Amino acid sequence: MNLPILNMKIFLILIFSVFTFLLSSCQPDEQSAEKITGEGIHIEGSWARPGSEGRMSAAYFLITNFEQEPDTLLSVQSDVAQLVEIHESYQQDNHMVGMREVGQVEIPANNTVKFEQGGLHIMLMQLTRPLSDGDSFGITLNFANHGNITLDIPVRR
Repeated sequence: MNLPILNMKIFLILIFSVFTFLLSSCQPDEQSAEKITGEGIHIEGSWARPGSEGRMSAAYFLITNFEQEPDTLLSVQSDVAQLVEIHESYQQDNHMVGMREVGQVEIPANNTVKFEQGGLHIMLMQLTRPLSDGDSFGITLNFANHGNITLDIPVRR
């Protein structure tokens, strides 16, 4: 195979790859393309990290608000930790990642808010008992409009 033909093949493969990438990036993501239907507040995909007594853990989940009005997550309680707070991860000026408490989280109407690693999450500080892989524990989320919703959170890695 001579060099001009090989270069042309590489060039065409490169153009096709760029074109495919551009087309796929223009498509709406699945969540925004889907119409959210249901009623009230739904929480799914909950889990927490293992942690030793006296140490920390974090809980994660998705909150979907199926209502026409926003709601606000006001606070969180659990008996597995002396201190339970809504936190967010953020990038500091020195490019290090930090965490800070967030007083409340608005859950927009007909939308989903992710509590995930590297973003919003529930911090469980000074655990009152060990949380081991396979355990579960209760946590109560207090919403402005929907009141208290209690979850059973599985512990996993």
